[in-house]
Amino acid sequence: MRLLALLLAVLLCPGLAVAQGRLVVAGAVCVDGPAITLRDLVRAEGEEALGLLAGIGSEPLLASPKFEGARVNLNGPRLRELITQRFGPGLPPIEIPDQVQVQRGGQVVSGLAVRPFIDKILTNALAHYEGEVEIREHRIADNLFISEKVPVQIRVVPVGTPAPGRISLRLEAVEESGRVVQSFTGTVFADVWKTVPCAGRVLNRGDLLEPELVGFERKNLAHLARAPWDGKGLPLRMTTAVGEGQYISADAVEPIPVVAKGKVLTLIYTGATMKLTVPVESLEDGGIGRIIQVRNMQSRRVVAARIIDAETAQVP
Repeated sequence: MRLLALLLAVLLCPGLAVAQGRLVVAGAVCVDGPAITLRDLVRAEGEEALGLLAGIGSEPLLASPKFEGARVNLNGPRLRELITQRFGPGLPPIEIPDQVQVQRGGQVVSGLAVRPFIDKILTNALAHYEGEVEIREHRIADNLFISEKVPVQIRVVPVGTPAPGRISLRLEAVEESGRVVQSFTGTVFADVWKTVPCAGRVLNRGDLLEPELVGFERKNLAHLARAPWDGKGLPLRMTTAVGEGQYISADAVEPIPVVAKGKVLTLIYTGATMKLTVPVESLEDGGIGRIIQVRNMQSRRVVAARIIDAETAQVP
């Protein structure tokens, strides 16, 4: 009788029902038992809708998936027709997505609700790049279906060291004891915008890089093949060519060598009881502290030597 009275009230006063509430169908739900009810699918808003759901919410609407963990996709428009046919046209307005996912047993966590936490974690992880971080293209399921009902928290674990560009993630549903109940995978794209040094003109290998040849532009590190130079330590020497306006990578510059290829140095060898010095020819450029190949001017033997200063090298 209560159900009949509620339906009559809705049919006789549809305007009142519309004014006082609505039924909102979730995009993903978990159900227990053999039947899907209106209460499983719907959230009621407004006094009229709440009263209606209290009366008819437990009525079976569809058969649930056949076994625990099984999942079905329901077509939203068809589900709306089914609800209207089952309970009459005088229901409050129904908001329903194009598709509704239903799992038997377990629980569902909103993947959309996890996104702000993902963004915060990755923004902090990328802070050492000293740029403006933007996280986008979240390729993560909108709904995370978990097979068990135990209370869980979602833990975000980057796969590898986060860097600008596409980042792989593992989302773990973890219970209080630390046990991982279930894992999910996904990816995001991280833009890191930073002002980096760029070539003021075409720079060739071996050119000296001085302050007047360097400009600065805002670049997205996600689209740079190599780490940019930090803009410090001028003057330097170019190790590779860089086009006008292109960014200068860290491996495109090197300190100006104190020893050039072909220079004659004094090579020092210090033993337990003796010290020898011989003239050698440098076979490559190098800075102080670098180990280079040198040729003994007398024996023509090639050995490795550490550069001490512009005139001296030592057998390491």
